[in-house]
Amino acid sequence: MSPEVLTGLAMAALFVFAAGLVTRPWWRGRAETAPDRKAANVAAYRLRVAELEAEEASGLVPADEAAALRAELDARLLREAGEASAAPLPFEGRRLLAVAVVSALLGLFAAGWYVGGGSWRVQREIATADSAPKPQLDPQVVAMVGKLAEQLKQKPDDPEAWSMLGRSYFVMQRYAEAAQAYHEANARATAPNVGWLTDESEALAFAGNREVSGAAAELVARALALEPGYGKALWYGGLAAAQAGKLEVARSRWQSLLQQPGLPAPMRDALTERLATIDEALRGGPAAGAAPDGEAADTAAAPAAPGPGLAVEVTLAPELAARVPPGATLFVFAKAESGPQMPLAVQRLPGAKLPLSVTLDDSMAMAPQLRLSQFERYALTARLSAAGGAQAQSGDLEGRISASRADAGGAKLRLRIDHVVP
Repeated sequence: MSPEVLTGLAMAALFVFAAGLVTRPWWRGRAETAPDRKAANVAAYRLRVAELEAEEASGLVPADEAAALRAELDARLLREAGEASAAPLPFEGRRLLAVAVVSALLGLFAAGWYVGGGSWRVQREIATADSAPKPQLDPQVVAMVGKLAEQLKQKPDDPEAWSMLGRSYFVMQRYAEAAQAYHEANARATAPNVGWLTDESEALAFAGNREVSGAAAELVARALALEPGYGKALWYGGLAAAQAGKLEVARSRWQSLLQQPGLPAPMRDALTERLATIDEALRGGPAAGAAPDGEAADTAAAPAAPGPGLAVEVTLAPELAARVPPGATLFVFAKAESGPQMPLAVQRLPGAKLPLSVTLDDSMAMAPQLRLSQFERYALTARLSAAGGAQAQSGDLEGRISASRADAGGAKLRLRIDHVVP
């Protein structure tokens, strides 16, 4: 039986258990009622479409891929609408109303968690700077997630419930809490769970600077050791290897994923594009930090030569001076204006005072094959973050300008922080 089927069965069992537990005061020995599956599918569809539109607006998903994914969601909704039917309720009165309302809310949450959370097959490439606006969630759903968290404080020895909480937090974009919940699930699992290990790795990557490194890379490596063909682990394992400069390892993992049957067209296109980029890089010689056999190099690779840099003077709009959080961290980074989403150079300056001059060059590259000198035009961003993380949060202060390689080594570029992240 496939992991997807097992996951679905586990989710169904958890839903029945949760619905029975929450509605027990009303039924007292009566049969459990089934939720309105059609309504749940519609709610989950709307949540996912809203997330997809936000990702498209923020640039994380290209317009053509967004259209393809939206068409896939439409087809799935129509297919499930033909199958779904509401089960009749076996009793009447106030108890009927209470049980129906609570069960429907649980059903909406479960469907939204699974569908609205975004499949690994359509998760866009990890980007360290930009983030999509957070989805607007029903306050009642948020309250139920909080209630589940409180219940786990009282009875923490349920790895399935911890996994459900982790997925819920991930859908809500509370990535650090999602990572912790998955950590609890993995710590309490009777046997290593490939899916939970990969989910914890994913949440850790999103919680920090969206790099699959450190603990995130170790977790996905453990998952691949247990199940080398697990699709989600191959995707994130490829990202971990590529970000570490191990292009041969990244190519092997993504090639294995590309050969798996049933891969959605958007994911297949993204993998094909990444593999072409890796092949081009490998034709130019071995990448820094990558050993020929795919294992870590015995000696550290020489750092990239700085080369001509972009001199940037960062200033703050006077009307935003009163909104600077105490101890804010300043991020200044450059991305290719048209190309990979990973920043080409980054400076992180905790407690920086503005105005401030910084220089971005090749020595600040996050991946050996993605440097300023390899692109013609850049999008420069300066962001004051209260949380200190690279991911943009609501309330952060930000400014952006465009620049080109011709500006390297020339006069300072003026980058003004002039708006608040919504």
